[in-house]
Amino acid sequence: MGDYRLPHNAKGFAGDNFVVEFRRDKIVFVPKGGTDPGAHYTLHAGTRSGIIDLHETNPAAGADQHKTLFAVRHEDIVSHLGEATPMLSEFFKLIRPLRLGWLKRHKIGIARGVDPVSDDDVAAVTRKHKLHLVLDELLYQQSLFVPEFLEEVYDFPDGNFALFHRGRKIGIGFKKTDTNGQVHLFWIKHRDLLRFGNAWQKKLSDALARLAIPTERYADFWFLRARSVASADTARIAVRAHLDEPGGTACHSRVTRHGGAGAP
Repeated sequence: MGDYRLPHNAKGFAGDNFVVEFRRDKIVFVPKGGTDPGAHYTLHAGTRSGIIDLHETNPAAGADQHKTLFAVRHEDIVSHLGEATPMLSEFFKLIRPLRLGWLKRHKIGIARGVDPVSDDDVAAVTRKHKLHLVLDELLYQQSLFVPEFLEEVYDFPDGNFALFHRGRKIGIGFKKTDTNGQVHLFWIKHRDLLRFGNAWQKKLSDALARLAIPTERYADFWFLRARSVASADTARIAVRAHLDEPGGTACHSRVTRHGGAGAP
């Protein structure tokens, strides 16, 4: 999708229970270990049709193997982008200044490499296997760094790091060096970030449900395939079950060890 390329020139990510592959104008999600081999879900950007659609493909269903789960017009999303404007300002309100004295007084430690986010960080802890990025456990362990002194944070490269208190992760820190060489430190509470994500997930889900093309209108578009409400709910639950497994949203849990990936 676009000119962006994943580290190691990979085509996607492979996890213990799923594969996600990025193609020119679509994203393909493949659950692993299901009862229907070859079944997968595709989010199509609709660059030509002007319609974003999510559909399920199940080769075992024969002629009825393609089923649309959700569809929305580009123009409807663009006309309602203003509803998401407060999201950015609310996110910035979560950011707090971070001071070393405060860390010392509260006995809070820091560590690099816990949450690989940048391309360089992801490349350092993964390898390409069958076109997909998979975690190399040894590389991941080697990338972790817990400084002996908090002042060593100034030697970190710009980017994120983790904050820990009594062995529990409590937040995400950020280091940013401005054009004058001045280092700035910030952080976000893990609890605040989760609350923010949950709230906006519901708001955006409700908005998309309101903008979605009604099932009875699918017949107006040759590439949309209607399905029963019950089967659509079943498919959505199946996708959510894989995404909601413990560690499903963390990079080091999202990718799997060599030999555990399967191609879509």
